[in-house]
Amino acid sequence: MVRPRTVYADRSRPALVNGFTRNTFIAMIESVREDALSAGLMTPSDWARGIADLHRTATGDGAFHYTFFKGLAVNPPSR
Repeated sequence: MVRPRTVYADRSRPALVNGFTRNTFIAMIESVREDALSAGLMTPSDWARGIADLHRTATGDGAFHYTFFKGLAVNPPSR
């Protein structure tokens, strides 16, 4: 079974803006900068622009919406 899970954060949810958007999601993305650049996935200027846009989602007029999927698998008993 697979179900979507959503995180939405804007100024009406400051704990999510800080805890999820800034301290989890943006921090996770920023931590792979060197890997992404060395793999040639983007240029340094594209990276900087993308990170700046991500930081804007955590400002007063920003909004962050993230959907991920949670799956549950069951291993049937062997016979």
